Amino acid sequence: MKYFLSMFFLILFITLIAVYFIKLDTKPKNSISAYYNTNGAFAGFIQKKNGLIRACEFSTNGAILSCSKWFDEKLLKQGKNEGLSIEDI
Repeated sequence: MKYFLSMFFLILFITLIAVYFIKLDTKPKNSISAYYNTNGAFAGFIQKKNGLIRACEFSTNGAILSCSKWFDEKLLKQGKNEGLSIEDI
């Protein structure tokens, strides 16, 4: 009985550490998200890979028109892409 509290806190500590590391591994490192034009047709995709992001567009016949270069996702600001110089684009 005198070791009960010590064992309880040790098991609790190990459980919290395990839960913390499991949550860290559930974040997707690589993903692809599709986007569509106003007619509902597939228009392109956004690709995220290892903290970088790029976008690719398709023409009306389905051929890839272009893909942007890879950008650091943390440097982009939604809406205006502020923080990038013309040389970065």
